[in-house]
Amino acid sequence: MQQPLRILIVEDSESDAKLAEHELRRGGFDIQSLIVSTAAELAAALGTTLWDVILCDHSLPTLDSAAALRIAKARQPDVPFIIVSGSLPEAAAAQAMLLGAQDYLSKDNLARLVPAVKRELQDAAERRARRQAEQALSAQAEEMRIGREIQQRLFPAAAPSLPGFDIAGASFPAAATGGDYFDYIPMLENSIGIVVGDVTGHGLGPALIMADARAILRSLARSFSDVRAILMNANDLLREDIGWDRFLTVFFGRLCPAQRQLSFLNAGHPPGVVLGRDGAVVAELKATLPALGLFPLENVPAPVTVTLEPGQLLLLLTDGVIEAAAPSGEEFGRDRAVDVVRAQRARPAAEIVSALNDAVSAFAQQQPQADDITMLVVKSNE
Repeated sequence: MQQPLRILIVEDSESDAKLAEHELRRGGFDIQSLIVSTAAELAAALGTTLWDVILCDHSLPTLDSAAALRIAKARQPDVPFIIVSGSLPEAAAAQAMLLGAQDYLSKDNLARLVPAVKRELQDAAERRARRQAEQALSAQAEEMRIGREIQQRLFPAAAPSLPGFDIAGASFPAAATGGDYFDYIPMLENSIGIVVGDVTGHGLGPALIMADARAILRSLARSFSDVRAILMNANDLLREDIGWDRFLTVFFGRLCPAQRQLSFLNAGHPPGVVLGRDGAVVAELKATLPALGLFPLENVPAPVTVTLEPGQLLLLLTDGVIEAAAPSGEEFGRDRAVDVVRAQRARPAAEIVSALNDAVSAFAQQQPQADDITMLVVKSNE
């Protein structure tokens, strides 16, 4: 079966054009051809048909191969351009190749024409495939950039200004988007919700679940002041959305600034740590119920209440901090995180968060980040 071939021939000798056509038919091509001899005809042909190959004589009465090549590359840059000439000086041949011609042949030796066309058709197909792959990657990168930008807008733009407290948090996804979450949620009775969460996995899927969880928790916090009611209702709603293979660990605390009291429930999240004025660990805010989204919650305990005395500091992390690995495989660990925060505890909360992230990065020594990293610090000032 012959291979279809749309071929544009730039030639002022009809007999030479027919010889080229004959050679290609002998080589197994089913030809659809057009012969042109002027710049205007060439431009018109390139504007109406997508060609597979262009064959061009070097010297025509009103056109040469260099000018024809420029016209062709401007309109159909991926179409192979082969010069077929009776005589082509070496300098002209070199210039043509620099301008983008794929090959040049002598009219006295058309035996090379069929192999040259087959080779260039294959090369053109590979170029198109590469370009399409690059375009697909570029489109995907743009989609991920937009997704990351949207997700970053979901994180708090700034910490709340609370008398007696200094609060800061940050999240660093392992991919363009992530499943970690932190938030400061205005609540009833002049209180504020302090939230850190982690959806299993990282990437786009967990990021969508994170956005869903954020919306649910924020909505419930407008109606309930009881942390238990918020998490029980959130669990019911999340179970409808996230499927059996995902879940969300979350620390949710209601901070009442006037009393300096934090009432919290910890749904399967790494324990929070309260450091005293001297840097010693004075409390661990351990898990009090399972992660959300797994199964119905029953017998949920009452929130635990701790008082954040002046000079104390609350540290909340996701497991991306704890499990960050050095090249040796050693994990950063919670104790190392606590040590960093202890050493930096006199600094503002935002600087403590930055110092901890720097310490994690230095420990990992440019190792790829395996999981999303989120940290939140609440300082109870003097």
